[in-house]
Order: sequence, then structure tokens, then C-alpha cells
Amino acid sequence: MNLKKGETFLQEEKKYHSISRRMPIMISVGFLIMLAIVVTVTFFRIEKRMINEYRRMADGVTNLMIEALDPEKMDYYIEENYSSPEYMSIMKYFYQLKDNYPDVYYMYVYRFYKDGDVPYGTIIIDLEDEYTDTPNQVSIEWVGGTYDVLEPFASRIDEMLGSREPVYDTAYSKEDGYLLSFAKPIYDSKGNYVASACVDFSMAELHGQNIRFIIILCFILILATGVMLFLAFYILKTRVTKPLLLIANTVSGFKYDSEEDCSSNLQQLEDLDIRSNNEIGVLYEALLTAEKESVFYMGSYMRAEDTIQIKDERISKLGDLALRDSMTHVGNKTAFTMQISELHDDDVYGIVLMDANNLKMINDTYGHEAGDEYIKGCCELLCRIYAHSPVFRIGGDEFAVILKGRDYEDRDRLQKEIRAEFAAIWDDRKDDPIHRYSGSVGMADSTTCMTARETIKTADDNMYEDKKAFKEKNGSYR
Repeated sequence: MNLKKGETFLQEEKKYHSISRRMPIMISVGFLIMLAIVVTVTFFRIEKRMINEYRRMADGVTNLMIEALDPEKMDYYIEENYSSPEYMSIMKYFYQLKDNYPDVYYMYVYRFYKDGDVPYGTIIIDLEDEYTDTPNQVSIEWVGGTYDVLEPFASRIDEMLGSREPVYDTAYSKEDGYLLSFAKPIYDSKGNYVASACVDFSMAELHGQNIRFIIILCFILILATGVMLFLAFYILKTRVTKPLLLIANTVSGFKYDSEEDCSSNLQQLEDLDIRSNNEIGVLYEALLTAEKESVFYMGSYMRAEDTIQIKDERISKLGDLALRDSMTHVGNKTAFTMQISELHDDDVYGIVLMDANNLKMINDTYGHEAGDEYIKGCCELLCRIYAHSPVFRIGGDEFAVILKGRDYEDRDRLQKEIRAEFAAIWDDRKDDPIHRYSGSVGMADSTTCMTARETIKTADDNMYEDKKAFKEKNGSYR
């Protein structure tokens, strides 16, 4: 009878040893798979969101580039390049755009074409490190040169030449790092392709942040996995009787998919309420400590998820900043263009254009910092009068307002009010010139025009009539 009991125990012990060999493998494989899935999904989710945000920013930048170019003058730009005042003005504007978008790595305008199966590009505009009024001979000779098109555009040259949609892709090089390249085609009035406006966004910093975050996440998961495996091996290697078998059975049913699972594991161990002063008691207390740590590590993982959400929100805010003028904090030209494009010919609205008077005298006499404050003062008055309508800075000292609702109903009164306030401030000779804000204002009503373009043109004509009257009355600074 005793022999049979011994044989039964040996069989149970042998069975226990068999589980001890399989459990470490199963736990290790499960955690490694979970780690690989979490890391892979997290990385590609962040990468995709980042690329989409930069693609939208690149679309806005190339739109502004194309607006500054005359598609009919591409050959003229190549032939005259830096000797042309118009070309130099465009170059200067492009450098300002590049300064407003710090993540823009390269900005250029190329004419792409194919010679047989080989793609080439002719250089029309290619920005260097900084703008200069006196380019060197190498820069002058660079315009009009050709080069072999590299990736990511080389393999998509047919798409770039045959489609009106922009082409974008990511590429990595040892020289430039991780870039998003974006090219938008430019067509002349006859619908012929003449060139492409291109920007390369440097995503090295954000890409590096993503890699660092993934490394930290891997470290946390590996650390948690290591702790769990170490304690599991310790338990499985220790030969004990019923209390330890009870613990082993409990541990075998643990799950680690969520923070709630970890809390449930801890609760199950505490419910065993094993009280012992030998090794079993020590092991039991160690398991309790380990499960408490697992709750902590899983909480750290959830906080890491919150960090991802915060970064997503920061990337989203970049899109909002791209539509706001950094100096006056009103909408910029891109925002104005977007809202105008959303208007329909049967919509009822008004357009107000304002251009600051006497700004050149302020800049020449008191400096450009005073000129910037002068522009802000004119803008603040415009925003105060048209308090219920969006205001946009569409040029250096040019502003636009889209009137709807209350401001549209009071448009005539508001126009008289802002002209009267500008006149009163200008006529106050006691104040210093940099605070005597003055602006010429013109307004147009969509109900008297056929299109939004015609409404803007009418407002512009009326504004220049007001400016002409100001100059006739007060003289023109030369």
C-alpha cells in the first residue's frame, strides 16, 4: 500500500517536471509575440500619422510656391535667373516660406522629363542655405543644369509627368537622413506640364523620437517579462507539497493582457492566504511582490500609451500653426485661400481689404521692428472693428476680412467706422508717427459680383481708390 502511494507521488512528480519544462517555453514565446506585436503596431501607427501630417503641410507649402510662380515664364526664369528682379523676388519669398516651416529641408522647382527610359530634371529654382542678394557664379550656373532623377521620384517619373495629383514618398539617405519628398505639378494656361514644385521635409527628429520611444517601451516590457519568467522558474524548480502545488495551479491560470488582469492575479494570490515561516512562505510573499510590480509595470505601459496620444495632439497642432500668421496671430494667406475656396457663387458675404499707409516711412525712419509694431496696430484695429469675422494677413502689410452674419449686415456702418478711426488716429499730431496707425480700406459685396475672384478684385480696386485719396490729401513718401 505504501509502495503504491510512493509510485503515485513519483508519477505526479514526473508530471510536474514535464510541466516545468514546457511552461518556461510557453511563457517566453507568449511574451515575445506580445512584445513584437505591440512594438510593430505602435511604430507603424506613429509613422503613418506623422507622414500624413507632413504630407498635408507639404501640400500647403507647394500651393504657396505655385501661387508665386508664373507658369508661362519657366523658360524666362531659366535664362535670366538671378539677373531678373522677378526671379530674385520669388527666391526671397521662397526663403521666407522655408523660414516659416522649420522642418522643410529642401525647397526647389524642377522641370522633369524622360529621355528614353532615363528620367532627368532641369533646375529652375533650388534654395541654398540662406538668401543672398549677390549670388556667386556657381549658383548662377547651377540654374538650367540637368541631373539624373533619384529616388523616390525616379521610379515614379511617369506618374509625375502624366497626373495632376501630387506625388509623395519617403526615402532615406546617409547624407540627408529620413525625408518625405513631395512634388506637385505646374501647368501652363494651355494645360501643358511645365515644372514641379517640390519640398523635402526632414523627419529625422520625430523619427528619432519614435525610435527612442520604441526602445523604452521594449525595455519596460522586457524588464517585466524577465521578472515574471525569473519568478516562474524559481517556483517551478522548487519541490514542495500541496501549498506549492496550489500556488503553481494558481500561477498557471494567470493572464497579463491588461492592468485589470494583473490586478486580478494579485487578488487571487492574496485570497490563498498562505501562512508559513519556511521557504513556501517566502516564495508566496515573493509572488505577491512580483504581482504588485506587474501592476506597476502595466500601469507604466498605459502611461506610455497616453504619451503617444499627447504626441499625436502636438502633431495635430502643427497643422493649426501652419494656417496662422506668426506675427499678428490672425489667419495667414493659406487659411484665407482655403476659406475662399469653400465659398459658393450663391453665398452671401462681403470682402474687406486693408493696406497699411505710410509703412515705408516708418520702416526707413524708425526701423523694421517699429514697422512690425505699426502693422500689428493696424491689424488690432481691424480685428476690433470686425470682431465677428475672420481676419487674415495675406501680405506684408495687407489684410483681408470675410464678412458674414452680423458684420455683413453692418458692413456699410463698419466701413465708415474704421475709416473714421484711422483718420482720427492719423490726424492726432500729438502722438508719435509709429502709433499714428493708418490704413486704406476697400469693401465689396458678393451679391453684386459673379464670383469670389471678382468680389476680391472689386474690394481691391475700392481699397486702392481709398489709398489714392489718402496720398492726394497727405502726400506720398518717397
